[in-house]
Amino acid sequence: MAQNPATEDLRDQNVLAFMMQLVQEKHGADTDIEFLNQEANRLYDTFGDELVSYFEPMLSDENKKQFDALVERSTDQEELLNFLIQSIPELEKQIMNVLVQFRTKYLAQTNQPGL
Repeated sequence: MAQNPATEDLRDQNVLAFMMQLVQEKHGADTDIEFLNQEANRLYDTFGDELVSYFEPMLSDENKKQFDALVERSTDQEELLNFLIQSIPELEKQIMNVLVQFRTKYLAQTNQPGL
């Protein structure tokens, strides 16, 4: 499945690079580039879903409404991130914890589709 170029432009390149390294760590440095890109993009999307699931319960109902309104009117990741930083204590540390858990889970899996 091809990614929408507009969607790819919104991806955090640091996180995407991390996902590519993760795929290479699991499948080897000589991994086919097409598979590498597809799997890294799949992991990126899966990680994003896990972050939302992790942080959503931490937002108050009012914060959820404000965040949803921001998402609807803005694609500026920095604005969204600043809102979350103000709303969730130690956001960066918590993201790193989720990322470490995500990495461990992915590397522990046998080579089956899905995460």
